[in-house]
Amino acid sequence: MKTNPSTFVKLLLIGYLSVVCVAEQFDFFYFVQQWPGSYCDTKQSCCYPTTGKPAADFGIHGLWPNNKDGSYPSNCDPNNPFDQSEISDLRSSMQKEWPTLACPSGNGIAFWTHEWEKHGTCSESFIDQHGYFAAALNLKKKINLLQALESAGIKPNGDSYTLQNIKGAVKDATGFTPFIECNVDESGNSQLYQVYLCVDTSGSDLIECPVFPHGKCDLRSSMQKEWPTLACPSGNGIAFWTHEWEKHGTCSESVIYFAAALNLKKKINLLQALEMKDATGFTPFIECNVDESGNSQLYQVYLCVDTSGSELIECPVFPHGKCGAQIEFPTF
Repeated sequence: MKTNPSTFVKLLLIGYLSVVCVAEQFDFFYFVQQWPGSYCDTKQSCCYPTTGKPAADFGIHGLWPNNKDGSYPSNCDPNNPFDQSEISDLRSSMQKEWPTLACPSGNGIAFWTHEWEKHGTCSESFIDQHGYFAAALNLKKKINLLQALESAGIKPNGDSYTLQNIKGAVKDATGFTPFIECNVDESGNSQLYQVYLCVDTSGSDLIECPVFPHGKCDLRSSMQKEWPTLACPSGNGIAFWTHEWEKHGTCSESVIYFAAALNLKKKINLLQALEMKDATGFTPFIECNVDESGNSQLYQVYLCVDTSGSELIECPVFPHGKCGAQIEFPTF
């Protein structure tokens, strides 16, 4: 059978285009390690893998392609699923260095499948499936976070340390500035959860991070100051914040909810402002309540914010209600 040269060229071109469409461009990786004690010390708890309790050491969470503008690609190639045979020579190392803590207990396959399909497929223009997992394991060998922290006197013994000292210890050991992610234990205390370092697109060399994720570790002390509860009986704020998160925050899970509110509080100093529009550039809604003598008094001030939780906008609609002609501003 004769082959039509033009048909052959077309087939080659189609094959090339399919590869180009799958390949995603990105600027760097986040290499993320997590402390198992903080993963487990939450309301959701954890389950040890079927291979047994992991060592008391940081474990790999992932190697995540990211862009300098803060965006990131995900789930880039549904035609290249996780294949256990590709990493058969790495499996024992992955069980040790990249253990699953999710419930129910597992052997790691579901965790690694998720990491490959969500993140790894977006690195195919630089490294293949085996190379992806091997790169993360090699980075783990290079970066001994527990040793770095313990050398600086920071030990996983339940004590508290400053964020500055934790970041400084990691930077002294690696030469690069980390991002520290915290979570909260059952008592609401902020605890060291994950450490992010940035890696070039080859997956081999650390670099300074072009951009850091959102979030911060000292939320609770800021919230106690800026988001206090006044309800009776006296409380530590947990019940108040729980109500706010469950009623409102769960509807905005794409936003770092509490951090966004604290950042807005920094931007908007209401006490300094008597003419709100002059102070913020945007029209507020003023809610009043009534004192024991029936006088209308300033109670709450509403301003509108975009869905990123960061930028003020003009309110598309105001709540119902109004204040009297004269509003009392009571002392506190």
